[in-house]
This record gives sequence, C-alpha cells and structure tokens, in this order.
Amino acid sequence: MSPPPSLFSNGDDEDVLLRRLREEATDVISSSDPATHRVLELTILSPSVNSFEDAVANVAAHRLAVFCPSAFPVQESEEAALPCSPYVLRLIQDALNSSELEAGHTMKDAIREDALAIVRRDPACETILEAIMFMKGFVALVCHRAARRLWPNKDADGNAAPPLARSSHKISAGNRFAALLLQSQAAAAFGVDIHPAAAIGAGVVFDHATGVVVGETAIIGDGCTILHGVTLGGTAKDGSFDRHPKVGKDVLIGAGSSILGNIKIGHGAKIGSGAVVLRPIPSYATAVGAPAKIIGFAKEKRAGSDCDVTLTNVEPLVSSRKMPSQESFLSQESSMGSITSTTEATTDEDEVAGLDEGELSDAPSDNVQKGSDEDRDEDEDDDEDDPIGMDGENSSNGTAVLPPGCSQWVAKTHNREFCPFRALQSSASCSVPAGAVTRRVLRAILLQEGCEEDEIGEVYFALLRYTSPSSEARRHGYIPPCAFKRYVPEIAAEYTKIPPCRARAIAEGDSKELRLCRRATIAFKKTFRELRKANDKVGTSRRVMSSVSSLVDSMASAAAAVALEDSGKDDFDEGDIGTSRKLHWADKQK
Repeated sequence: MSPPPSLFSNGDDEDVLLRRLREEATDVISSSDPATHRVLELTILSPSVNSFEDAVANVAAHRLAVFCPSAFPVQESEEAALPCSPYVLRLIQDALNSSELEAGHTMKDAIREDALAIVRRDPACETILEAIMFMKGFVALVCHRAARRLWPNKDADGNAAPPLARSSHKISAGNRFAALLLQSQAAAAFGVDIHPAAAIGAGVVFDHATGVVVGETAIIGDGCTILHGVTLGGTAKDGSFDRHPKVGKDVLIGAGSSILGNIKIGHGAKIGSGAVVLRPIPSYATAVGAPAKIIGFAKEKRAGSDCDVTLTNVEPLVSSRKMPSQESFLSQESSMGSITSTTEATTDEDEVAGLDEGELSDAPSDNVQKGSDEDRDEDEDDDEDDPIGMDGENSSNGTAVLPPGCSQWVAKTHNREFCPFRALQSSASCSVPAGAVTRRVLRAILLQEGCEEDEIGEVYFALLRYTSPSSEARRHGYIPPCAFKRYVPEIAAEYTKIPPCRARAIAEGDSKELRLCRRATIAFKKTFRELRKANDKVGTSRRVMSSVSSLVDSMASAAAAVALEDSGKDDFDEGDIGTSRKLHWADKQK
C-alpha cells in the first residue's frame, strides 16, 4: 500500500488524490470483469471529473439515484454522461464549493481526510477507490455534509440553533426541506441516519455504518471511529434544545453502543461495544457496560485512530495485583510529608456531613462542629467573618445576599447507580487518610465553583492517574493530599474555568481565600484543615531536608579540609570534597 498523499497537491497544482484514484481505477479496468468498466467510466474516469471532489460528487449522486429512483429520477446527463439525478449532483457540488465550516473544516478538507482515514484504519480497505466507491459510511458522510450546508438553522459558529437563536434574515424554506430530503434518502439508501444540523469533524470513520443514528445537536470531533449500530441520541422534549451528546476528538465508540443525553465524551476515550452511556466520560477513559462504568485508562493518545475494539490496550483502573496494606501506604505517603497517621483518619461522611449515597443535601451545623477547642475557635472566627449567617441566606425573605466573590452553597443530587466511577470501592469502607480528598468531596467543592458534571469527572479522573494502580488510594478512589496540592491547579486550568488563584486556594485548603458561604465552609472545614496541615508538613519537611543537606555539605567540607591539611596539601578541589564526603558517609555507616 502506498503512503497517504497530501490532501490537495504535490506543489505543481496536481490533485494527488485524483491522480491516485484514476490510477487505481485504470488498474481495475485492465484486470477485472467488464461489468465494472461502465460504472468507473461514468464516475471516476468521466471526462467531466477535474478534481477529487468531482469524482466524489459523481459517486454519491450515482449511488443515491440507484437506491432512490423515485426521489431522484435517473436520467442521462448530457454534460456528465452519468446515469444520475442532475438535481442531487448539483446539490453536492454546490456544497463542496461552499466555504462554510463544519467543526472547523470545509467540506473539501473533510472528505479528503475521511477517505484517507478509512484507508489507514480499515484493514479491509486497500485503496482510495474502494473507500469512495464501496464504503457506505463514507458516502453517507458526504450526503450529510452536503445536507448540512443547506440547513438554515445554525448559529454564528455553525452549530444547530434553537428557534430564538436563528438568523433573523428570511431563509427559503426550500433549503430546509432539500436538506431533509437528502438526509432521509441517504438514510434509506445506506441505513445511516444523521440529522443535517449535527456537526461532524474531519477524519471520521463510520465503519460498516449500518444502524448509526446521530441527533440534531450532536457534535463529533476530528479523528473519531464509530462502528455500526451506534446511537447518539437525545432526551425527550423537556424544554432544552441542546439534548444530544458531544463527542471529543479521537474517540472510539464500539458497535451497538448508545450515548444518550446532552453529555460529553472526552478526547481519546474508548466506549466498549454494547455500552449504554448516560453520564459524562472523561478524556482517555475506557468505559463498558450498561449503564457504562469506567474500567481503566486508554494507553494511546488517539484511540479513534488505533481502533482497539477489543480494549486490550487499557491500563486497569484498579490493579489486579495484591493491594498493599494501609500501614505500608501510610508509611509511603508519610515519607513524602503528605499525610499523618491512621488515628487521624476520617471518612467522607465526616468531611461532608449529611451526604448519603451521592446526594448533596444541606449539612446541619451540629453534625460538623465537633472536635477540639481549636476547632471551636475556628468556628467562632468563621462566624465573625460571615456577615450572612447560616446557609448564606437572609432570614427575612429567604433570598441569598452574598458579598462579592462569596459562593452560594450548591446542592445537586447524583444517582450512584449510573455513576461511571462505581467500579471503585466506596471510600466509606476504608479509613481515608487525613487530608486525602474523596470523589464526593471533590465534586461538592467543584460544584461551588460552578463546574459542570463533565468538568468534575475530568478533574477527578486526571487526579486518579497520578495515584499508583495498586494503592489503596486508587482502589478506594481518593486523592492523596500531596497529589491534590501538586496537580489540582494544572488540571483545573486545563478542564475548568476556575481562576488560577482559586484553584491554588482549593489545592492548599485556603477556605478564607475561597470565601465560601457558611454552609460550604462548615461542610469542607475538616477537609481544608487537613489539607493545610499536610501542606505545612510538606513545607516543614522540605526546610528540614534543606537544613540537613546544608549541614552534611559543611561537615564534608570540613572533613576534607582537615584531611588535606594532615596530608600537607595547601588547597583542594571539588573532587577532594566529594571523595571526603563519601568517606565520611562510609565511616558513619560502619
């Protein structure tokens, strides 16, 4: 197989893809049955074909006319000498010449990327000719891209728009019905139902394609591979126009999978065959089952290109190896200056009082205000700093009166049965080290910052990746404080809109900087206090290690100076110091 050519030309204004296509068609004519000659002569090798786009338009129009003669009457075109409907041929050609962008690409760019992607990924397809002549997923995408250029109801970014957001200028109703006609006949001919308003990126492969359904407000990113029987479906008419999934770049979706609702699938994710996805899936996650749950991390960065449909290239979410004991884990983390002993352990129910099985309810103050006199003093200080009073609400009318920068307590329910992270054991079944952050606590904190569920999942999943697969932290799904402090600012900047100063305050447990309302302050008080303690321990450990290192260097230098003085040398170099330091440590070990 020859290497993939460039998208357009070789620098001499020659259409490389068209030249390759004609060479492959000529080889077929010279060596195949004469029955195929007529089709190739009237499509790929037609005198009217001057570009790769012309060839694609001829093939798509011919296949639609053959399968749907009642909608697109077959007749001999005098100009192209092609048995197809001049009407549908003109629609596709006009769309190919359009400069309108779909997911950031013109139709010309997109179909070239699509054809090359099929040859790269599908082992059953050996030539560009096969891709555009016989792969119905490719032709169905061509019909969709043409129909989308006719669809009138799009916003400034080219995405599907609700009635109130549609352009104010008068648009011919014929364009809408022409788009629907092209879409419906393509669905009848190829068994692929893609709404004209859906946005699909370049380099997308619908492998086999039969039974694929893509809804009106769905978005599919570049480089995705979608197998047959996949549904990107929406919710019923519940008042929300945006009701279909948003699939990121380089995503692999297995056969028979259903992704339902206005949820996001992160970049590079893998969805196993037959999965039913009802909640957002983070980037580079692997999800299977019904309802879908996350079982591991995708090892490759471009899952859509590698097409690992058997899910063999996956790092397990939890290692099957024997888990280390809690004591050894605590010892390991304590050496990093991150956590204290198990006697200070606490569970999420202590950290966020009143949160049962994923439901964030109002946290009564008497369940949290327990502990030492120091804790009670902190509570009194909080009372002085909180002019709003309990819950951040004005008791006179029940409406929130918040000072600038102060967050309102947010309570949202969360059904654990559909949670994609339910493969992890509940953190309530173990002793969570002091300062560690559980998923439920992290979710509650990020909700106060206005994060959506997909953003919360992205942050949590990225933090999990920094824990050892065989550790208790990964097994029970909590984040050690050292990892939390180090990576939260970076991860929050990538996946959320939280300002950097607030992300740092969250990582350091600085509740005063966050200026949370009274209820949120009470709920997260213990978590933030332990994070501050852990951060203080890390700082103390670093200062101690720095002092010890300086002391060792001084002692080694002094020992080297004494040794050199005894040997009669007047000066010494760095090599002498290093040798003396090694001798010093050797004597110490003896």
